[in-house]
Amino acid sequence: MLFVEDHEMPTAACRKTTLSASRWLRQTVAVALVVTALVQLSITASAAQPMSTIVTVKITSEIASPTVELTRLAIDEASSSEARLLIIELNTPGGEVTSVTEIMNLIDTSTVPVAVFVYPIGAQAWSGGTYILMASHVAAMASGTTIGSAQPVLSTGEVLNASKYVNALVGLMRNHAQLHARNETEAELFITRNVNLGPEEALKYHAIELIADNVPQLLSQLDKYTLIQTVIEEGPSVWRLIPTDIAQQYPSTLRFDFGGISGSEVVEYQPGPRIAFFSVLSSPLVAAVLLLIGIYAFLIGLKTPGFGLEIAGIVAILLSLIGFGVIGINAGAALLFIVGVILTLVELKTHVGAFAIAGIICIVIGAFLEFPLPGWELLSYQAIESMRLTFTAIAAATSAFFAVVVYKAAQARRARVKTGSEVLIGQEAVAYTALDPEGTVKFEGQAWHAKAEDGKIQPGEVVEIVGRRGLTLIVKKKRLS
Repeated sequence: MLFVEDHEMPTAACRKTTLSASRWLRQTVAVALVVTALVQLSITASAAQPMSTIVTVKITSEIASPTVELTRLAIDEASSSEARLLIIELNTPGGEVTSVTEIMNLIDTSTVPVAVFVYPIGAQAWSGGTYILMASHVAAMASGTTIGSAQPVLSTGEVLNASKYVNALVGLMRNHAQLHARNETEAELFITRNVNLGPEEALKYHAIELIADNVPQLLSQLDKYTLIQTVIEEGPSVWRLIPTDIAQQYPSTLRFDFGGISGSEVVEYQPGPRIAFFSVLSSPLVAAVLLLIGIYAFLIGLKTPGFGLEIAGIVAILLSLIGFGVIGINAGAALLFIVGVILTLVELKTHVGAFAIAGIICIVIGAFLEFPLPGWELLSYQAIESMRLTFTAIAAATSAFFAVVVYKAAQARRARVKTGSEVLIGQEAVAYTALDPEGTVKFEGQAWHAKAEDGKIQPGEVVEIVGRRGLTLIVKKKRLS
């Protein structure tokens, strides 16, 4: 009986343990299946409802080739992330004609709607910026901002009136205004009369669609609109921003409903260091200053070899040429620069002084006439004048510095180099013994064999060294003045 009890008790425990392990295994499997199902449902829901995003990008300087690259990358980012809208925050004085038209083409072919927002408060989209605004699917301005002054300007500040050129730009502006159902007449006046408009006037004359003071306000207003592309019978397609409640009345080939867009995640596109570097380099002021510094560094390097200035000058010149778009200098200014450099090289050889002055004058005048380079006709006149004065002042200052360097180098070259015996001539010594005519003198604590040039010299008398023959000093009595 004891044996039976001892035998049954372990058996019951084993069964209990087996049942507990089995139950735990079943529960674990059930929990795993539930978690897996929930994760799968979450993934499916996320795939079915992707997060709505808005991409923004800032253009806050002169429009040049880096701006084109920045716009292209921002559009690609918006497209790859399936963003509902790309917002270009624009604050620019204008820029290169080619770059402006390339950005307009990028907006025209974008698969993501592009809103150009003249922002922040008080900003401007002058000249080339106005062209880009007209090319946008949605045109908006913040309070206190300005658009206009789109007539091309020559590098001298003179308004370009050549009909061939002006008519081409008028056609570009009008056609894009028509493409986006905006006021074509007002768009033309931006060029022909240099009209400037604030946000209220621009909205009144239907040059823009919206006024907002920040991106959230802009998105909140867009909530009520739908962007549609309509095709007029036997006519061109037109983009229209229509209130959503009546958008169905318009036949369309393409439609972007902005409903709920105010709740979208806003992601700012940040350019990489490459774009930032070329943006700085392509500034007309930076490129021109690099060219000036490069020329002078190269010339100073030729005058003072061994410091590597000539190499630094060549690098600066190459960087400036990259910034200029590969030798974009007009013939007159280039000739003045060349003449100025030649005259300066002549000065390095002759040390006359007049050549240096003439060379500096040529370079400064060339800098004044050359800046900004051709292609920047859509940069506003105010920006041109500001940059020109700044660059001319820098040219004058660096030229003055170069003149001082040349003068000091010439002065050092003309200075007589004293080494060996020449260092002793004119120095004073004291007769240590009588010189009749030979004896010993003390010079700087050292005894020298000496020979008197005229007459006998007594010990202790002060003598002047007038020459040296081998290890013998030639001296004479020091006459008291």
